[in-house]
Amino acid sequence: MSPTVSIAVCTYNGEQFLQEQLDSLLAQTRRPDQIVIRDDVSSDGTLALLRAFVPRAEAAGITVDLQVNPQNVGYRRNFDGALRACSGDLIFLCDHDDIWHADKLQRFCAEFTARPTLLALHCDAQLIDAAGQPLPGALFDALHYTAAERARMHAGDGFRLMLKRNLMTGAAMAFRRQLLADALPLPATGWVHDAWIGTLAAMRGQIDSLPDALIGYRLHGNNQLGLGGNDTSPRSVRRQRQLQTEQSQCEVLLQRARLLHLPPPMIALIERKHRHVSARATLPASRLRRMPTVLRELLNGNYQHFGRGVLSAGIDLVRA
Repeated sequence: MSPTVSIAVCTYNGEQFLQEQLDSLLAQTRRPDQIVIRDDVSSDGTLALLRAFVPRAEAAGITVDLQVNPQNVGYRRNFDGALRACSGDLIFLCDHDDIWHADKLQRFCAEFTARPTLLALHCDAQLIDAAGQPLPGALFDALHYTAAERARMHAGDGFRLMLKRNLMTGAAMAFRRQLLADALPLPATGWVHDAWIGTLAAMRGQIDSLPDALIGYRLHGNNQLGLGGNDTSPRSVRRQRQLQTEQSQCEVLLQRARLLHLPPPMIALIERKHRHVSARATLPASRLRRMPTVLRELLNGNYQHFGRGVLSAGIDLVRA
């Protein structure tokens, strides 16, 4: 029996690109059963486009749940609200500025049906510009998601991969609704929703990748998250901020993992990462005084497990 499908669409001032995305949802060869839309109090023409979309979708046999938040709540709480309203066996996350290829739902559903233990799945994406024209390369290339890492994920090593860095982009992923029992409420800070759900899925079971590009992932000047971000802070500031974020993420993940009584080896690995990023975040200003900590973390394998190996160690030794 084919699983039922919900799509969680979150919008905020998406008038410029939204219509193409909505059209691509209706053009799916395997249509969704439910589309849940949460608008975060857009001030442009987004809501008019959404209201015009509802009868088109319903005429195609799709149930639509469209609501506007009473006040702006930000992307985390917006996705949290949308996910709570999803009733399908499979849930797809949807941004308002991408374009889905017509066979996306069909390909994902076939994979989930064939693999009952698969909890979350993501695919590659064609990068496109603001006009929808292809850009060089693909999402996996931009994320430096290597063939070796894809093989490890396919072999069941998804948790270690996701603990090292997020490899699952929300616009290109889907997961079984049963994961919401673990994932909700979404963390208020630190975690982005896709990384959080993907990591919890990897802790509960198998996650995997599809090698094909099944969406057009749009890069433009107003991307809230992902590759299109425009952080112009100095590299040293961004590096320190990232380490502090990873500290916070470990703390939140540890709290949830203990609450869910997940296996002790998984909890121990999160604790190990927390100690490592905490050590990196608090390195002394003196390069000479950093050396013992950096060498210790390098020799015990932590830079390899949670960073870029010798490169990360070298950066910590020489950075200003």
